[in-house]
Amino acid sequence: MTPERSQRVDGTIVLPEPLRVELAQLAQKANTSEGALIQRAVEALLQAQPGRGIPRYARRLGPLANR
Repeated sequence: MTPERSQRVDGTIVLPEPLRVELAQLAQKANTSEGALIQRAVEALLQAQPGRGIPRYARRLGPLANR
């Protein structure tokens, strides 16, 4: 997680009961909240998207940015 300014957005995530139970157990084992686990999972998913390797501002550096 980055220490950027963040905005809290409340919403509802619907999960099947077995998944919800497993998430609750994982949160308890990790001594964290279910919400924190979901946030980390979403962040990881977004970071894994293709094409996010080079920041937009660095693209104009051309081949130097790919090293």
